[in-house]
This record gives sequence, C-alpha cells and structure tokens, in this order.
Amino acid sequence: MMKILCIGMMVCDTTVSPVPDNLFSVDSTEIDPPVQSCGGDALNTAMGVAKLSCDVTMCGRVGDDTLGTFLLEECRKNGVDTKGVRIDPETSTSCSFALVDTRGERHFLSQREMFEKLSDEDVPDQLLEKADIVYIGSLLAMKKLDEGGIEKIFRIAHRHHAITAMDAAINDRNTADWDKYLPGIFRETDVFFPSMLEASTISHKETPEGIAEYFSQFGMKYFGIKLGSKGSFATDFRTSRYIDCPHYFPVVDTSGAGDSFMAGLLCGLTHDFDFYKAVEFASLIGSMNVSKKGAVGGVPSYEEAMKQYRIWKA
Repeated sequence: MMKILCIGMMVCDTTVSPVPDNLFSVDSTEIDPPVQSCGGDALNTAMGVAKLSCDVTMCGRVGDDTLGTFLLEECRKNGVDTKGVRIDPETSTSCSFALVDTRGERHFLSQREMFEKLSDEDVPDQLLEKADIVYIGSLLAMKKLDEGGIEKIFRIAHRHHAITAMDAAINDRNTADWDKYLPGIFRETDVFFPSMLEASTISHKETPEGIAEYFSQFGMKYFGIKLGSKGSFATDFRTSRYIDCPHYFPVVDTSGAGDSFMAGLLCGLTHDFDFYKAVEFASLIGSMNVSKKGAVGGVPSYEEAMKQYRIWKA
C-alpha cells in the first residue's frame, strides 16, 4: 500500500451552539453540549484518508497540553500515525471556537500562534524517504513553510521519487513575500488543487482557464480548482475538464468539504486512478462528507466509496 505523509495545520476545534445575537447583553445563556473535534486542513485530510483505509502519517506541531493530547489520541484512534508530530513545550496547541448563531452561521475565534513555528526542520528525512505521496495542506498559511520550507521538503521528496501534492489555506497574518517564494515551490509541485479564491489570489486571474495558463509555466503535472457545489476544474495542461459532483446527497455541514475532497484525491492517486478519475472520486467524497456533521464525519470507507462511485457513474 502506498504511504501518504500529510504536513501542516493541526487544530482543536470546539463548536458552541446556539449563540444568540444578544450574547453580550445578557449575563447567561443556555447552549447545547459543546463538541470538540480535530481541525486544520492537513489534519482533516489525514483523518479523511485514514477513513478511506490509506496508510497515512501526520507531521505537524501540537502543544504539551490537554488539547494536544486530545488531537494525538484522536489520530491514533482513527488510524493516523503520529510519529511525525512534534510536541512543543512552549506554545499552545492551535485551537478554534466555532460560535454557531441561531441561523446556523458560524463565527470563529482562533488561536494560531503555532502556525508561525512549523518549518521544514520539523519534517524528518526518514518520513520523506518512506512516503509515496507528500502532501502539504497549508500553502499561504505558515510563514516558515512558505519562505522556502515547502520547496525544501518537496525537493527531498522528489529525490526519493515521491509524488508532491498541495492545497492552500490563506492566512491573513502570513506576510511572506509570495512573489519571491511561490515560483520555487510550484516548480517542485506535482499536483496543486486550491479553491477558486486561493487560485485567483495567487495568479491574479479570474477564470479557471486563465488561472491554469498562469500555472502552466511551472512544470507541474496536474492542476485543479475546487468550485464548491459546482464541482471542480481539472487539467494536465494538455486537456482540461469541468468535473461535476453528485447532487443527491443532502447538505448538512460544509465544514471540511475541501479537506475531504483532498482526502479523496490522494486516496485515488494511491489506487493508481488516472488524474481525472481521482478528481471524480474526490468530488464524490466531498459530497458524501457534507451530508454528515463534522469536518470528516461523512467520509466513508473505501469499499462504500467505490460502491457509491459505481452507482454515480452508472
């Protein structure tokens, strides 16, 4: 079985609901029991590919605290290898509080100091040597990774003949010089699949075709754009396709939709799907995931996913 190494954000999420509009004008209000869960794009993707029966190792940072312990226990419980996770004794585990109002809208309170610390030095060479796919979940979100770290990681991964794959997650606090560092990263990237907002922000283009033309200069093998409920755009820079997603699953919770999509994409690549079939599979996993609560609550087993894939494509 091919081995996947996921590198990037690890966050402990706590969901609080219902939060009334007059919260700050009352002394006390009743809420449902808070729900604690794993979060952060790289960790969500790792949890997703583990649910899809892939061999996955997580590489990131947590604090030496109760939230860090919770994340590590959840990883182990769900089959994610944590040998690449570094416990930081000085910085708190990244956390986010999702305040859900009476209309179902989410408002986030986040503590992300740890994002400033993760670097290429946190990624052991022995993990890169063993990985078949090295995935970075957090381009644009972690300054040290953006400022040369990702490029170094991917260069080593290529030296060991691994596939390099990447997603993005814009962090407004990240002040890295993107024009200086991104070209070197992209030249070491085999597969890049950001959202439309992320792709447009980087390329300064407004259409998928224009964005793809911009990325064609870097020599990556595959590129795509997640388009939400409209599916995705995918290209190998020779042919391009708009790929729909199944619409018969109910939409219950869209948190983690992009991360579950990436989990499906990576899983498809480990099963030697061609790129466009892997994107179709990713679209299915994303659609199934949003039909349940939780960032990866609707990610099925690989067997169930393939059953649903055959039904969808019949």
